[in-house]
Amino acid sequence: MKMFRNSSALTVPNDPAYIEGVLCYAGFIAKSAGLNEKEVLELLLAIKEACENVVTHAFDPDDEESYTVRFESLVGGIKVVIEEMGLPFTIDKEPSKADSPGLHAIKNNVNRMVFINRGKLGKKLIMCKYTAGSHIVDLYPGVELAEYKSCDLPPGKVKYDIHLMRPEEAGEVSRCIYMAYRYSYLKEDLYFPERIRRMNQNINMISAVATVEKGGGLLEVIAHFALLPAENGKVAEIGVAVVVPEYRGRGIMKAMLKFLIDYATKNSFTVLYGNAYSMHRLSQKTNLKFGFHETAIQLGRFPPAAINTMKEKGLRGSGHVITSFKFLTLDTSPVTVYVPESHKAIITDIYKELGANRSVLTFAPEGLKPLAQQSSIKLAIKPSHLTATITVESAGQDLCERIKAKRVELENQCINAIYVDLMLKDPNTPLAATDIESLGFCFSGVLPEYADGDVLRLQRYTTAVEYDELKTESVFAARLKEYIRGLDPRYKALHP
Repeated sequence: MKMFRNSSALTVPNDPAYIEGVLCYAGFIAKSAGLNEKEVLELLLAIKEACENVVTHAFDPDDEESYTVRFESLVGGIKVVIEEMGLPFTIDKEPSKADSPGLHAIKNNVNRMVFINRGKLGKKLIMCKYTAGSHIVDLYPGVELAEYKSCDLPPGKVKYDIHLMRPEEAGEVSRCIYMAYRYSYLKEDLYFPERIRRMNQNINMISAVATVEKGGGLLEVIAHFALLPAENGKVAEIGVAVVVPEYRGRGIMKAMLKFLIDYATKNSFTVLYGNAYSMHRLSQKTNLKFGFHETAIQLGRFPPAAINTMKEKGLRGSGHVITSFKFLTLDTSPVTVYVPESHKAIITDIYKELGANRSVLTFAPEGLKPLAQQSSIKLAIKPSHLTATITVESAGQDLCERIKAKRVELENQCINAIYVDLMLKDPNTPLAATDIESLGFCFSGVLPEYADGDVLRLQRYTTAVEYDELKTESVFAARLKEYIRGLDPRYKALHP
């Protein structure tokens, strides 16, 4: 099964003559991403302004330098990133038309603009442009979008069918999510049927639906559950679950989870994982019943506003998630992982719970090459969740300095939770993890086969955690919670 991926980059001389070539390529990519003519023109105007700013202001006219323009297809849109190593510059306030006409034009023609000053690593401008599409409220009359009301159906089993979503059912899925959650669902793409279709077409999401027969032989979607494949094609998250209230409590979600597990097994996925919010006790229980094992607790995955919405709906608890993994196939040959000495015991027990054959070492092998000067890291921000993940692809001598700079930068952007992922196959990870923990991060857990092999996740949450509100459904998850409580620097500061 081949997943759709579309990312590319151009390295361009700092010569205005090349901007037209960038725009030609950008237009092709934008049209391929599904933007309409008006949206393409708006994006090209923003890119033109950004490139002209680089050529005019970042470098002297006599400099023979270059900059990079990266393109990445998003669900229902495109992300353009311009990176350069020119003169230092920062944006201290909202760009106005009078003071910064170029930046103002960029911001007005894209859906999202982020400027990042990376110090010695230069500057980065991120622009995201989405196709408008049709929101679910534009596709259904108001009477068909009334909020679901719980009601008692006649006793007995409900006859329903579970199958992979057909393209024509995407609107019904959006309708389910809107009617069940109104505007509180964090994944905005799910309110746009065309984006749901595109996600399934590109295998960014594999949707299963449960349907019942209505009058006249028509089918109604009453539930949705999906696989969200990772880029490595081996791992997938289970999520985007919704059941119409009047059909809840009838085992439909359990049947759909079994369907997804069977599908994933038949289609060469090796690992599944789920993020069960601590306030969703039933989700934790269901994951345990189907053979998932807790490997991490991620603090702050739910933003405060969403937590308040859940509390209004009667759900008690906090906005943290219990991450559980399930191996669909287990490789019996041992895999070596390098972990900090301080976490060896808990990590060893995590692997034991999973039944994973790992050789857990705390020291680097002899003859290890010296660290490179520069680290290789990637940053992913989820504005809707107020979270960010820094993936350390390879550790270098500057890692601690760069993580510290990223931490300050992200917290200045009001990011609540920052996660740092370290590759456990890297012998440098034990020392790197210890250095990063000195910056106010603490243990989160292990994510098996999550990236290029297993990942050690560290975390920093800007809000003090009420650990007694973090509910767990197994003895091991309770142990993980207490382990993290004992390491959390904010908790220790408040409870000396």
